[in-house]
Order: sequence, then structure tokens, then C-alpha cells
Amino acid sequence: MAAAAWERFVGHRWLPKAAVVVLAAVLVAAFLLVRSERRDAHNAGVLETACGGVLPRETVRGLLPGDETWELRSDLDLTGPSGRGPRTLVRCSLDWGEYGGLELAAVPVLDVPLRGVRPGDILSAGNAKEPDWATAYRTATAQVTVGCPVGLLGYPRPVTRFRVHASLNHDDGSEVAGAAKELGTVVTAVADHVRDRGGCGGPAVKPSDVRPGPGRVTESSGESEDSDGVPRACRWFRPGMLDGRAWGRDDQEPRGVTGDDADVCSLRVPRAKPASRLDHFAGVSSVSWRGPLLPEARTAYGAELAALSPAPEPKSGEKSYVLAVWAESSCSGARTLSRVRVETAVSALATDRADRILDAYLASSDCRAVKVLGKVWK
Repeated sequence: MAAAAWERFVGHRWLPKAAVVVLAAVLVAAFLLVRSERRDAHNAGVLETACGGVLPRETVRGLLPGDETWELRSDLDLTGPSGRGPRTLVRCSLDWGEYGGLELAAVPVLDVPLRGVRPGDILSAGNAKEPDWATAYRTATAQVTVGCPVGLLGYPRPVTRFRVHASLNHDDGSEVAGAAKELGTVVTAVADHVRDRGGCGGPAVKPSDVRPGPGRVTESSGESEDSDGVPRACRWFRPGMLDGRAWGRDDQEPRGVTGDDADVCSLRVPRAKPASRLDHFAGVSSVSWRGPLLPEARTAYGAELAALSPAPEPKSGEKSYVLAVWAESSCSGARTLSRVRVETAVSALATDRADRILDAYLASSDCRAVKVLGKVWK
């Protein structure tokens, strides 16, 4: 009976071919299932060890392509008692395909020591060239700077901060848009790992502390640190705010520094229609202090802060007039003290424009809860 059934099966017009197709499909499915299980097990093992095993696994799985095999290209953890202070505290890179990857690093912030909190002091320190190995955060998708009050061990000068940054790229090498929020969770986990192992003390890092970075920019995008000779800290200003003209080739270029605890800009504006021989240029400077610099700034400018008033009168007979306006606010979630200084040859111009210039400056930094403390003629 079995032989007869086999003969009927073999002699059927399409049944044998269909059976072969079904068998092949089953074998392929089984092969794919086994390969998928092996890939998933491999990827899970990568997450177990990457960055000291502290990565939030569900978040990372949601960021990385589940149909790819992830490879741990680099994995370094030198936090804790590791002897000489390393340039890199943590580095790990999970790659797939030809160019896809999640890159994460934690590096110490080796500040040039400030010799004061006035704009000139901060500009002098901030213009010191940062070493190339410490600048990757400038193009990262997400980053956070973390205080380390106790100090990291092994460095010749006190190191009381470190920075963690992360980037996520597609397989074609392009940056993954909209990943900053999820990467913030990853950056937070690594930052707390470094803080704990380094014995930093201070409060735990929160995802809300992480800032989205500018991401990678092309040279043609005009969004580099100093596009068109204008530093990032000075891009809030427009010459028209003081009836000025655009800077020319022979004009003094603006100077600016953007930092974690202070932003400074100093510039000279060529006046479009000078009212007198003394009115060819107007001057503007802006500075904001945050965090550990706040007490020192209040001390350095104590006499000026004590002399603030809502509407001071300029002294007559001056050849130039300098008006400083002060404000407190919350900028990017941090308590901030800001000062805008306007220098003109006509006192009425400084009086009329100073408030608007301060408003433009604070609005550019998304400052909230602004409280104007007053003005003073210098």
C-alpha cells in the first residue's frame, strides 16, 4: 500500500515539485532561525561587556539594527585607580556593516587655569588650543559635562570635570537623526559609571543634564566653530543693532569663547553713518557665568553690582560712553549671571539700544526667568 502511494506521489504532475519547494523552505527557515539566534546571542554578549557592561541594554537594542551583527571594535575603561591620568577614561565602539556604529567616549576636561573671570581673562584661557584628542565632543550627537568635586586621580593639575559624548551613524556613514534623546540615556549611564569608579562625589547624572550636540557639520554648511570669522559666542549679534555695517576685510574680527561655565564675546562694530569723528566704531561685549564661576564673578564685579540702578545718568563731557546691563536668568537649566557692555560715542545710542541688545543675547541662549538687575555707566 505504501509502495502504491509512493508511485502515485511520484507520478503526480506537480506534487513532487511542491514537496521539494516546501522542504527547501523549511530548511531555509531553519537555517535563518539558527543564524538569527546565534546573531542575537552574539549581540547580547557584546552588550554584556561593552563600556564595562553599564550600557542600558534595551535602549541600545532600540538604537542598533536588530538584523545586523554588532562588533565591539574598541573597549577601554581606565577609570578608577589606574595610575597616571589617562587621556581617555572610557571608550567603546559598536560597529556593523561598513560604516554603521555607536561611538562613545569619556575624557577628562583639562582646563587652562583661569586667572580671573573678566572677559579678557576668559578669552585668554579659552583661546588656548584644545588638544585634538579632546575635541570629538564638538561633533557628537549627545554630550554631558560632569563635575568631579573630589578630583580625578593621576593628573599634574586638579581635574574636577569630565565629559562623556556619543554619536550614532548609519551603515552609509551618515549621522542618525533624532537619536539624541535615546543616546542621552546611554551617555548618562556611562557618566555615572565614571563618576562612581572615579570616586568623584557630587550628585548623580540625570538624562536631563545631557545636551544634544551639533552633530557632524560639513565645511560648506557654514556652521563650524568660526564661520565667516564670527565665533559661535558672537553669532547672536547683528551690526544693525547699533546702526552698524557688516564687518569688512580690514575690520577687527570678533573674539569669542563658548565654554561649560562661561560664554564670552567681544567685538567692535563699524558704524554705517558716523555722527562725528569719534563715532566710527561702537563696542559690544557679552559674558555669562554659570556654576563654579558665579561666586567669583560676583566678587570681581562687586563694586559694579552695588552701583546698579534702573536708569542711571551718564556723566557729561565724556568722549565715549560705556553702559553695562546685568541680568540673572536660567539658561539651558543652569543659573546664569550675564553682563552686556555697550560702548558708543553718543550716550543716547547706548541708552536706547542696551536693553534690546541684552534681550537678543539672552534669547539666543534660550534663557528663561530673566531678571534684569540694573545698569551702570562705566
